[in-house]
Amino acid sequence: MDGTLGSTNVVLAYLAFRLHGASRLRRWAFSALFLPKLPFYAILDTFSRERFCQVFYRSYAEVSVSGLDAWAAEAGREFWNPRLFPDALRQIDDHRAKGHRIVLVSGGIEPVLKPLAEMLAPDVLVAARPEVVDSRLTGRLVDGPLSGEKKAIAAREIAETLGVDMQRSYAYADSYADRQILECVGNPVAVNPDRRLRKMAQSRGWQTRSWRHRR
Repeated sequence: MDGTLGSTNVVLAYLAFRLHGASRLRRWAFSALFLPKLPFYAILDTFSRERFCQVFYRSYAEVSVSGLDAWAAEAGREFWNPRLFPDALRQIDDHRAKGHRIVLVSGGIEPVLKPLAEMLAPDVLVAARPEVVDSRLTGRLVDGPLSGEKKAIAAREIAETLGVDMQRSYAYADSYADRQILECVGNPVAVNPDRRLRKMAQSRGWQTRSWRHRR
């Protein structure tokens, strides 16, 4: 999802949730505490996407399920809609018109992705599941981060369930961290690829796409 279908990431989604409905003073105070962490998160993500997810999702500790659901219902669509790439939406429509099954695989957590799934209406949404105790998130993920090889495994399992041939399927990703899901299909497409993924795509003859917002 992030950087592939739209210009967003799990950090921006978290900020949108935390700052929604907050007073100016509260927004300032939260930003002052959170923004200094961004360089650390960026470095950690470069080093290991899995480790980044483990650390970053601790930010959701003690968040109520009802609070996340309320954000999804009130502001989730407003957050996702302007950030989706027009070309990405057209590509989804093109696949759907051809009778292809649409599967959205993301390392984001299910409650945050719920409004996006309602907009895109995929056949299946595969996302990370936050651990919940007494109606509050613990900051841990039930099955661990959904990244790297786990995304590829999830894609293969869904394909088997749906009766889909992976060699005739397409996968889209923007990060080298998601290379495994591209490798498991017959039609991999690198979208807005980072440096390492671009180099990999060029060496293997994969398609590349540049999806941006239209001015």
